[in-house]
Amino acid sequence: MVRMVLSTMNSSMLKIIEPYRKWVIKNPQLLADLEKTVQCLSYFTAGHFHNSTFTSELIYSVSNLIVLFNDLLMCSGKRMYIKFPQFESKIKIWLTVVEYTETLLEISAKKLGGQSGKWFMITVIQIFKTVLRLLLVHVYKERIVKNPPIQPLNREKLNESKDEKLKEGFVLKRSGTVIRSIRGTDSIHMRTWEPLSSVAHDNVNLNSSSVSEKNFKLAESLYIIKPLLHLGCISLTGEKQWPPWLLSFAVDLLSLKIYNKEAKAVSFSTEDEKELFTRRLALLLYLLKSPFYDKYSRIRIYAVLTALSKNVPFARLLAEPIKKYLPHWQSTYFYMWSS
Repeated sequence: MVRMVLSTMNSSMLKIIEPYRKWVIKNPQLLADLEKTVQCLSYFTAGHFHNSTFTSELIYSVSNLIVLFNDLLMCSGKRMYIKFPQFESKIKIWLTVVEYTETLLEISAKKLGGQSGKWFMITVIQIFKTVLRLLLVHVYKERIVKNPPIQPLNREKLNESKDEKLKEGFVLKRSGTVIRSIRGTDSIHMRTWEPLSSVAHDNVNLNSSSVSEKNFKLAESLYIIKPLLHLGCISLTGEKQWPPWLLSFAVDLLSLKIYNKEAKAVSFSTEDEKELFTRRLALLLYLLKSPFYDKYSRIRIYAVLTALSKNVPFARLLAEPIKKYLPHWQSTYFYMWSS
């Protein structure tokens, strides 16, 4: 009886969103332009009116959730509805939703419950994220968990990639052999009769040693539990102290060192390489995290912005707003250990 009710509700909702789904699939570029416009509103609203922080985060979170929803619709292809038969897919969706909304949730908790409400929300969010990410690594054998797990689609290349797949062919799941598509077949006198090159899958190097796989799990597990280690250290030493900063920095360096060591023997997929590059780049954010920012970075950053504002034409238009909002950005975003 319950299944019949859910099925009826599901079909009714699908009938409502089906016209929108068709429009989304037919107009990916226009959709991308609209999404970027909405996302830009979050930056323009910051600091311009009362409760601008909450409003800005609300717009940012909602816009990203809309992008995620549209991506899921586009991934449904020609199907009449979206299916997520695997629990792994649901985990990634929930993690992506939390990644997009965690700052909004923290700000809301602080407004309602003060500092205690803020830290309670932070703890709940980080435990939730840690458990789900560890499930992806140890149960579903995800080598590197992306941030966010469901990456936004590139709308500009979406149609191009579809055409290339139709022209190139398709891949057999077990053997990885590429079968040439009839649509992509040239005329007889133009054919080379050479087999297509094999396509690299996301889980590359299936024959890699068990030692390497254990090291990958160790490196990713360290990166995943880093927020909880940071929280535990803060509870002992307090905020804006050196031990939590040093602990997080050391864990990041150790995780990346393990990955770099294994990269000599095992190659990564393009997506994994991008994620590791992002993590290396994120090490620069430690310059903006307290206490390093309070003792060293802040004075130098303000000096550079002031020099640019005085000596470079029109730089004042950009430098002055940055100087104005930098304390707010630093206290709201760059204290986050998971960034």
